[in-house]
Amino acid sequence: MKKILKFGLISLLFTLLLTLLLPVRIKAESREAYYVFTSPGADMATEINISWHSDVEGTLVEYTPVSDVNWNNALRVTAECEPFSMPAEFWERGKIFRTIGFDERNRCTVSLTGLTPDTEYKYRVGKTGFGETYYFKTGSNIEPFSFLFFTDPQFFSDSTAKIFNDLVYKALETDPDIRLSVIGGDIVDRAGDINYWNWLFNQPCLREMPFAFAYGNHDYYEASSPNIYSNAFTNAFTNFPDNGTPGVKGSTYYFKYNNVLFVVLDSEAVYIDSSLRQAQMDWFEEVMKTNHAQYITVYFHEGYYFPTNTSTDKARWLNLFDKYGVDLVMTGHGHVYTRTRPIYNNQPSTDPNKGTIYIEGGYSGPKAGSIGSVNSQWYEKGFATEATVSIFQVTGSHLYLRTINKNGHFLDEATLPAKRSVAAASGFEKESYLDSVTVTLDKKDPTKALFYWGNKWFGHVNAAQLIDTEENIFGYDYLYTNKLGNYLEIPNIEPNKLYNYTLKVDFKDGTKAERPLTLSTKLPYGQIDNLYLDDSSKDLTLNWFALLINDQVDKYWVYINDELYKEVASDATSVALSGLSPYRHNEITLKAADIYGDIVYTGTVEYGEELPITISYPQDEIELTVGASESPNIEIDPEKDITIIYASSDESVVTVSADGKITAVGVGEATVTAKVREREEATASIKVKVVAASEPKKEEPKKKGCFSSATLLVSLSYLGLILIIRRRRLI
Repeated sequence: MKKILKFGLISLLFTLLLTLLLPVRIKAESREAYYVFTSPGADMATEINISWHSDVEGTLVEYTPVSDVNWNNALRVTAECEPFSMPAEFWERGKIFRTIGFDERNRCTVSLTGLTPDTEYKYRVGKTGFGETYYFKTGSNIEPFSFLFFTDPQFFSDSTAKIFNDLVYKALETDPDIRLSVIGGDIVDRAGDINYWNWLFNQPCLREMPFAFAYGNHDYYEASSPNIYSNAFTNAFTNFPDNGTPGVKGSTYYFKYNNVLFVVLDSEAVYIDSSLRQAQMDWFEEVMKTNHAQYITVYFHEGYYFPTNTSTDKARWLNLFDKYGVDLVMTGHGHVYTRTRPIYNNQPSTDPNKGTIYIEGGYSGPKAGSIGSVNSQWYEKGFATEATVSIFQVTGSHLYLRTINKNGHFLDEATLPAKRSVAAASGFEKESYLDSVTVTLDKKDPTKALFYWGNKWFGHVNAAQLIDTEENIFGYDYLYTNKLGNYLEIPNIEPNKLYNYTLKVDFKDGTKAERPLTLSTKLPYGQIDNLYLDDSSKDLTLNWFALLINDQVDKYWVYINDELYKEVASDATSVALSGLSPYRHNEITLKAADIYGDIVYTGTVEYGEELPITISYPQDEIELTVGASESPNIEIDPEKDITIIYASSDESVVTVSADGKITAVGVGEATVTAKVREREEATASIKVKVVAASEPKKEEPKKKGCFSSATLLVSLSYLGLILIIRRRRLI
C-alpha cells in the first residue's frame, strides 16, 4: 500500500512539474478574447491594427481616447474572424512538421481607421464582457517621440519571457514618451508550440503600446525541432499592415510614425523559396520611391558582419541601402550588441551625409552570445555581456540612441544627425523645378562641371540624372538627402567643347520628364542679338546686332521655313531676302556657327500671314485669229498688290506677255495659265482657240477692144430706150 501511495505521490509531483514546464492550455471553457495584440497601422497618425483569438463568435473592440475615463463615448467595431487551427502533424515540402496546442479557435482582426492624430487611445476586447485595457498613441507631425528596438527575447519559460518585459518597463521609466517597439526577430524559441505564445502574452508590456516584429528563424520553427516551416505560426498572432511583398505578407510590411518610415523585411523566407529575396528587393524599391520620410529604418533578423562578403546574394541589400539613403538597419540573430560607423559602398564613410548605420541589437532574453575583439575601423560599439533594449528619441535634427540594461544603465549612447529635412519641400511645381536644374563649369576648377539639381525636389523627386551623348550617367538614382548642397561634380571636362546632356527626372507621383541641357567650355564668342526684319524699302532685309570677340564665330546661316536660304560670312549683319510672300506665314532663322562647327546662336523672326487669294478669268474660252491679240482682265479676291506670272501651254499657238497680253501665232488650241507669284496655289486659266484669218475677194479684170465697145453701145441703147418710154408716158 505504501508503495502504491509513494508511486502515486511521485506521479502527482511529476504531473505538476510537467504542468509548470509545459503549461499547455487545457480548453476547459470558452474564452471570448485572448492573445490580444496591438500592431501598427500603415499610417499611425490615423490607423492601428488589433488581433486576438476567440472561442466564440461576435467579439468586438471597444475604443475611446484615454481622456474618456468612464468609456462614455466609446466606439465599438465588430471583428472579422475566421476559423484557425493547425494539425499536430502534417507533411509538406517532403518533411514532417509538428505543432503543439494549435487547436480550433477563431482568429479575429480589426483595423481602426480615421483616428485623431496625436491622441492617446485605449481599447478592450470582448463580447459579453471586456478584458484588460490596452493603450496606444497616434502619430502626428509633432516631434519629438521615441521608439524601442530590441531583439531575440527567445524565451523558454514565463520567467525568461519576463526579461524582455522588464526591459520594456525600464525603458519607459527612462523615457515615458515611447510610442512603439520593434523586435528584430526570434520573439519565441519555438513558434510551433503554443506554450511559447502563452508565455509571450502573459507579459503586461504588450498592453502598453503597439509592437512590430521582424521574423527570425525561431519564429519559423515547428514545435519539436529547429525545422523551418513558414511565417504562418507568427502571422496567426499578429495583424501587421497588408502592404508587404507578395508571398511573404505579414512578415514583410512598412508603416510610418511621424517622420520615420519603418520597413520590415523577412530574412528567413529565402530558405523556403530563394526567389523571395529578389521579390523583396523589388518591393523595397517601390516602397522607397512612393514613400517620403525624414528617417528611413529597416529591420530584419539575420544581419551583417563587417567587412562583409559582397559577393553573396544577401549583400546585394547593401547597394539598395546606399542607393536609397537608409539611415538605420537593425537586426539580431547573433546575440551580440554591435553598432557600426556609417557604411557606404561597403566602406566606413568619411562623408557625414552618406552611409547607413548597422545595429545588431544583441539579445533581450536568457540566451547570451559571445564576442571577440571588435574592429574599431568598422564598429563604434560592441559587447555581449547582458540583455539590452535600445531607446531612439526622434527629433527634427537627429536621432538620439541610448541602449540600456535591466537596471537602466547606459551601455551605448550616440547622436545620429539627420540627412533630410523634416518635411517635403513646399510649393513644388514640375516645370519650375526643371528650370532650376543646371550644369555649369566650376569657376574654381575648369576641369569639372557642377550638376545642380535644384532646391525644391525634396519629397517630390526620386531621381535626377544627367546623361551625356555617350550614355554616361551622372546624378542620383534616388535623391536620398537634401544636405549635400544639391550638386554633383562631373570630372574630366575639356576646354573648347560643347557638351550636350539629357536631363531625366523621375517624380514620386510616377511621372517622368526629360529636357536637354548644354555646357560650353569654349572661349566666349561675344554677343549676337536684336534680330529683326526691315521692310521699309523695296527689298526685305534681315538685320542683327553682333559684337564678336576671340574670332570664335565662323559663319552665319539663314533659313527660310527650315530650308537653307543663304550662308554669309561672320562679318555680316544683314541679309536681303527676296521672294517672300507677305500673304504666307514665313519663319526666318539665323544661326551662327563657331570655328568648331557648333551652333552658338539661334534666333528666329516671322514675316507675313496666311491669307487666301483667288484669281479668275471672266470667261473660260476666247477665239483669236492668227496674228490677233487680246488682254483679258483677271479678277483678284481680295484686291491686293500682287504679281501674276503667265504661261502658255503651247507657244506655237499662243504666246503671253508679262502683263497678260495673249497673241495668236498659229492655228490650234492652247491654255494660258495665270499664277500668283506670292501664292502659287492661286491660279486661273483660259482656253484660247486660234483660227486662220479670212481671205479678201478678188476683182474681175476689165475687158478691152471690141468687146468693150459693144458693151458700151448696148448700154447706151438701153438707156435711150428708157428715156423714149418715159417721154411717151408724159405725153
